[in-house]
Formats: sequence, C-alpha cells, structure tokens
Amino acid sequence: MLTAARGAVVSFDRLVDELWGEAEPADPGAVLQSYVSRLRKLLEPDARIVTRSLGYALEVDDRCVDAWRFEALVEQARTATTSTDAVAAYRSALESWSGTPFAEFCDLHWSRAVVVRLEEMHTLAREEVLSARLELGEDRTIVADLEALVAEHPLRERPWHLLAMALNRSGRSGDALRRIATFRRILRDELGLDPSAEIRELEGLIIEADPALLAHAPNRAGRACRPSTESTSLVGRTSDLTQIGRLLDEHRLVTLTGPGGVGKTRLAMRVAGDVWDDRCGEVYVAELAPVHDPASTVAAIATALDVQPRQHLTLQETLVEYLQGRGALLVIDNCEHLRQPVALLVERLLSACGDLTVLATSREVLGLPSEVVQRVDPLPVGAPSTTADVQLDIHDLAKVPAIRMFVERAAASQAGFSLTAANASAVSEIVRRVDGLPLAIELAAARMRAITPQALVERLQLRFDLLDQAQTGRSPRHQSLGDLVSWSYQLLNSSEQTLFARLSVFAGSFELDAVEAICIDESIEVQWIARVLADLVDKSMVQLVDADLGRYRVLEPMRAFGHEQLRSAEHAAVTARHATWFIDLATQCSRSLAGPDEAGATERLTLEFDDLRAAFSFVSDQHDVESCARLVAALREYSFRSMRTEVVGWAEATATMDGLTDSTVGPLVLAVAAYGRFVRGDLDRSISYAEQSIALSERLGVGSSGLAERALGNSWFYRGDVDTAHYWIDRMLDDSRTGSPARQAHGLYMASVASTSVGDAERASAYATESLAAARSCGSPTALAEALYATGLSLVRTDPVAALQHLERSADVAARADNRWIQAFALTEVLWLRAHDGDPRAALGGFSDVIDMWFRGGDWANQWLSLRHVLGILVELRDDLAAATLYGSLAAIGAAYALPFEASEAEHMEALVGQLRDHMSLADFASAVRRGASMTDGETVEFVQERIRALTA
Repeated sequence: MLTAARGAVVSFDRLVDELWGEAEPADPGAVLQSYVSRLRKLLEPDARIVTRSLGYALEVDDRCVDAWRFEALVEQARTATTSTDAVAAYRSALESWSGTPFAEFCDLHWSRAVVVRLEEMHTLAREEVLSARLELGEDRTIVADLEALVAEHPLRERPWHLLAMALNRSGRSGDALRRIATFRRILRDELGLDPSAEIRELEGLIIEADPALLAHAPNRAGRACRPSTESTSLVGRTSDLTQIGRLLDEHRLVTLTGPGGVGKTRLAMRVAGDVWDDRCGEVYVAELAPVHDPASTVAAIATALDVQPRQHLTLQETLVEYLQGRGALLVIDNCEHLRQPVALLVERLLSACGDLTVLATSREVLGLPSEVVQRVDPLPVGAPSTTADVQLDIHDLAKVPAIRMFVERAAASQAGFSLTAANASAVSEIVRRVDGLPLAIELAAARMRAITPQALVERLQLRFDLLDQAQTGRSPRHQSLGDLVSWSYQLLNSSEQTLFARLSVFAGSFELDAVEAICIDESIEVQWIARVLADLVDKSMVQLVDADLGRYRVLEPMRAFGHEQLRSAEHAAVTARHATWFIDLATQCSRSLAGPDEAGATERLTLEFDDLRAAFSFVSDQHDVESCARLVAALREYSFRSMRTEVVGWAEATATMDGLTDSTVGPLVLAVAAYGRFVRGDLDRSISYAEQSIALSERLGVGSSGLAERALGNSWFYRGDVDTAHYWIDRMLDDSRTGSPARQAHGLYMASVASTSVGDAERASAYATESLAAARSCGSPTALAEALYATGLSLVRTDPVAALQHLERSADVAARADNRWIQAFALTEVLWLRAHDGDPRAALGGFSDVIDMWFRGGDWANQWLSLRHVLGILVELRDDLAAATLYGSLAAIGAAYALPFEASEAEHMEALVGQLRDHMSLADFASAVRRGASMTDGETVEFVQERIRALTA
C-alpha cells in the first residue's frame, strides 16, 4: 500500500482497515507500529518508512522500485529523438515487466487504479516499440508480435493498424486487407461500430498500392541490420568518432588498435550505426571473437553477411562476387588472433571490390599497405590530486572522462553512488591506477556494491602496483587490464575460479543447462552451479546478455584469461564434454524440426551455432569421424532450411575422413554433401556424392533418409532426363512411406512437384492431398508449407486464384518457422502468379528480395527458376534487350527450363523467345544473347537487379 501511494501518506486508520477489516486486534495501533518497525529494519538503507502526523509514507529512490523504473523508461522512450533510441528505451522498460502488478493484491480495491494504469501503460509501450521498429524497417520481424497483440486486445485499433502496415510492407497486401476486414467484423459484432477514418484510409492506400506506405522500410533485401545501441553511454569518445568517420571517408581500410578492454568494439559499433543511413543499410558486422580456427575465418565472415558458396566458386570468391559494386562498410571485430587469414581476405576483397570499405578492430595492425591505423587510447584520467585540490575542483573533476565513466557505472551498480568531496580523491586514484581502460573501470566500478572507493584503492596498493608493472616489456595498459582481471579472479573463491575458467570453452553465449552439463566434476557439483554462476554475474566476471532466455557470456578478454587458468588435462576433459553436449543438443533439435516445435528448435540452433562450430572443430581435430558425422546429420535440415550451408562444408570434410565408410551415419553425410552440391548448381559432384551415399547405404543396410534420392531426382530433372529423375523421386517416395509423418509429407511433396513438372496434374493433386494430411499429422510448419506449396503448384493451371491462396499461405507458414528456403520458393510462384494477374511491375519488385535471398544462400538451383520468371516479366514489359540478355545467360548454363517446369512451360518459353526475335533485329538479339552467355552468375544477378530497380523506380 505504501508503494502504491508512491510517497504520499497513508493514514493509520486506512492501513488498519485494509489489514484487518472487522477482525482487527485488540490494540491495532501497537501491532501496526510493530509491523512498521520490522519493515524498517528489512528495508533500510535502500528505503525508509517515515512517520507523519496521520500515518506513514515510503521514501525510496525511484530506481529501487521496478514499476517506477518502468514509468521512467517509458517517459524516456516517449521523449526519444530517434526511433532507435525509442526502441532501446521501450525494450528496457518492457524487460522490467514480470507480470501483473501487485500480483496477489491486484484485485484489492486499494490497488486496482494503479494496476489498471500500469497495465495500460504496458500495453501502450508494446504498441509504441512495435511502431518504432516498423519505422526502422523491421516489418517482417514484428508481424508475429503484432499478431499476438491483436489476439490479446482485439478491440484496440492501434495494433491492427500497425499489423496491416507491417504486412503490406512485407509484400503481403492481401493479408493486410484481410486483417483489416477481420477487425471491422470484430468491431461490428462486439460493439456495433465501424473502424476509424484512419484505418479506412489505410485500407484504401493498400488497395491502391500507394508507394508512400513503403517509405520507412529501408534495406528490405538481405539480412543486414543496424548495429544495436549500447545501453550505457559512450563516454569521452566524441573526438574519436569524428576522426574515425573522417578516415573512413578518405580511406578504404581503417584499423582500430589498442589494448584489450580499451573500447575498440564499442567505437566500431557506434560508427557502424552512425553511417547506416549514408550507406543505405549496406553495413555488415563480422564478430570473430568466437572463431578460434583460422580455417573458419572466411566462413565466419560469410555467415555474418548471410552469404553461402555458389556454383563452381569458393566461399572467398563468393564473398568477392557478392560485395562487388555494393558500396558497403564491412566491420571485422576482434582480428588479432586471426590476423593472417583476415589480412589475406581483406586484401583480396579490397582489390576486387572497388566500392568496399573495411573497418577492423585488432590489438595488432593487419600489416597491409593500404591500411590506416587509428589507435584507440584509454580515457583521460586527469592529473593526480590531493584531497584539498579535490574539494576545490570537484566540478571540474566530474568532467574528466574516466572519472565520469566510473561514476556512471558505479551508480548503476550501487544506487545512489555519486562523486563527493569525501570519495573524489579515491575515485581519481582508481581510474589513474587502471590507466583509464574502460573495461577495467567497469570492473572496478562493479565493486562499489560491496566495497568503498577508499578500500578499493588500498586493496589495489596491497595486491599489486599497476604503475610498477608498467616497466615490463608488455604494453602497460594491456598489463593493467590483465592485472585487474587477475585480481578480480583472485578475489573469487575456489568454486568460482573453477567455474569461471571452465566457462572459457564456450565460443558464444550459453544457458545454465549447458553449464550444468559441461562444467561439473567432483570438484564442483551440479547443485551448486546456478548459485556460483549467479555470483560470477554479480561480480562482473560473467554477463547476463538475455534475461528472458537466461543466456550468459564471458567477454573475450575475460574468456582468454579464464582459458589460461585451465590445466591441459582439465581443458581436454571440459572441451570433450562441450562437444558431446552440443552434438546431443543438435540431435535433440533435429527431432523437433520434424514437429510442431520446429520454430523453437531453429531459433535454438541459431543461438548455439558458434558453439556448434567449435564442437565440430574439436571433434574434427580429434579425427572423431563418428561425432563429426552425427553433428552433420543432426544439422542437415536446419542448414538447408536456414541456408546455412557451412554445414555442407563440414559434410565434405567428414567425407574425406578415415572410417566414414564403416559408420552407419556415413550415407547421410554423403547425402548432405550431395544435396549441398545440387543447390549450388554443381550437378556432377551432386550425382557423384549421392551415388556414393546409396552404394554405402546398400552395403551397410541403412538408409540416408531419402536425401540422396532427393539430390539425384533434382539433379537429373535439371539435366533434362525426366525418366531417371522420376525413378529416383519414386524411390525417395517409397523410402519416405516407411518413415515418420514429416518424412512422408516431404516425399509426397517432392512427388507432387515432380508430377506437376511433367504435366500430370491429377497425380500431382493426389500426392499434394496426401502430403497435407501427413503434414497436419506431424505438426511441422515446414511440412505444412511444403504441402501447401505442392497443392498451390498443382492448381496453377486449373484454379489460379486457389493456387495463389495456397502459395501465399505456404510462404507465411515458412516465414513463421524461419524456413527461408521454402519461403523464397513459395514467394517465387506467388510473384509469378501476380505478374500474370495484371501487375507485372509490382511482382518484378518483389523478385528483387527473392533473388537476393537465393544469391546470399548460394542456392543456384532455385535462383535459376526465379530468373526464368523474371525473363517472362521483362518480355511482357517490353524490356527486350534485357530479356534477351537474361535468356542468353540462362541458356548458357542450361537453366532456361529449371524445375518445377510443366510441359506447357516449354512452349511458353519458346513463345517468349519468339516474341523477342519478332521485336528485335536478328543482330541485336544475337548480340544480347552473346552478352548474356558471357556473364558470370554474379554479373547476371547484378544485371537483373539493376533492371528491376530501373523498371520499378
């Protein structure tokens, strides 16, 4: 009650009445006074209960009450000057919300008004953060959150308005109109009202396809995202930011150097965010701290750009091709441990990509001729001061960057901390002794919740003298950080030290269950792990990076120190448990991918991929072929659905290892390599791997889950051998019928698409119907999306309206499961149908995103299909020269008749070519075809994208 009153006096009589009602004790005043006395002892010094003439009031700092912090953060968000700042503030506010205000007291009459006000503010905050994210172009990613919000509050108009906007910007205008119609029906049924003029106007604009509705959707193609803003301020770095910005304007390779913990990463992230708009969203950040194998450097950077290897190209060549002509900024963070491979890659990228700029952070320079080095120095600490000087100059001292940072971080650690005449001298000495290193300042400031500044200075003097150690050959500032980390480590008890060191095996963020499985032995039992981990978080040795998911991480300098504390035998044991645990996790998630929990399993694998990569590196170094094979097998579906074909490289590496031919998982590994080669357009290698897989499967008496047959069926379709292709599709279907419902759904989907491709609509429809039944049985969104796709494709010729509905739903279901492959596959057909339905220009614009998705994922098998559809639209729009050029490119690589390809499509393609010949002179047509035939795959994509931009501008 006192908290609800928020500082106002609550009378004695009211407290007595609320506490006991008619059953009050004999002396309620005395009992109440006793209660208050006990509360005072519990609450002080954070809060005080003061006695007034008529009752009691609570005096407490706003930051100590979560509801008050929530209100303050909401107000901060409302007054934010940018959408990015507003999103950060709203997210902080919403993170502090843990349920119904006042919990079990929410129904009492004294709390109801406050509860209603807070819950309304919470709902508004949810609406506002989604609105701000929409302004930042996150239209696709917020649809699910908005769907949840309208389900919870079906009569609130704002969420419906935002949902319609987000769907329309995501290219789902039909869904947007359906949601508005749903809202209109709900209003009429529940209240007898019509929607407001604002939502009716939005409906009209969507119907008219008004381009103004897309004005705030930057960087819609691709997956680059604006670097997140730090929750804490960047103190004392204004001049550094200006200088780095100037260097990037004048030079193409800028490296930020300095000791660990000096703030290179935070500066780079801020610069990346600042230039986002100038670079039109072409800003990519590759974080190399989790990567420890030099051979994985290129793959890690490609993953950050969401780029996968393409046909007949290495991954490095694919990166070069993708970045050419983009005018992008590539930020490569934490390069020092991978200096040589990073330098070789950057040199290649800069020489081949004339518009590319690279910003690197490293404790060592890369050593390239074009490199401009900007040293990041520690924060200024000011001159040493006496106590008398401090008392005279405390206001000036508060402006010293290192001191200002210490005070800000200490206040976050200990509410109410501030710079005073009493502690200013000690604070000044602390920042001087740690040489102004930001990470060291943060570690020291975190101690303020348990120790005074003066006591901290004394302990620094007793345990080590940082300035004396500056006489060694190492960088004094670097050694200062190491010594401070060492000192913080020495302050831990033995269990905390043991756990901290073992946490260094994690390459990325991690959850408690992983720690409990990996970091235990007889020296630290599982029941103590949670408590010890919490203590490490409290002592700033481990960071809680996601409170909702319960994920933690160890900062890289701290992780490196912890790694040094592990004895060789202990490191080997913990790393082996790490690999085993993550392989088991991948196996568990692979089962979930075949059921209703698919989206959750996909999200979990994405979160854990840094550690999955580390696990593969370890078992590969150990030549543990069985573990390598298990991991590849477990990740196969995830890798294809998420277009993370780094796993295909693992499969090919495993295929060369001794012992694979004796492993029952061997056929599946070879099948993964086969299908990976197929999507890259390397049909010869795909067929070779698939045949090896089937031969090994028959010798060992085990299956490959139909994946090898799937690769062979697709490859022979692309080669034009329909009979052989159908043979393998039929074998895959027969194999799938003995498997799980998810496998049955997939086999039937493939059989349906194959039947459609040869003009057997009746069989295609029958297979699609069976596939739908199997998909609903297993509950897998991917299985449902595939079945809907097959159904839609089978109806294209007979019922294009129904076909479009099924295909649109397929894309939606796939998007919700984060299956980018089937989503793009379905969108390809959706756009093709829309083009035929009289809106070719709008459909052409939609193809830009799809083409870019295939381009990034290295899936040339499906890229060819999309480009073939674009060819038809170009002919319809009479962009004859471009159409002939594209035809030349497709014909040269044998992709003019890409799967799925109905029999009647051959006639359609011939008709398109005939139109081009009629519209153009023979010489012009031949010249355009020759030009297209001479293009590389990357040049073809860039050419098509340029024509799309020109025709849809």
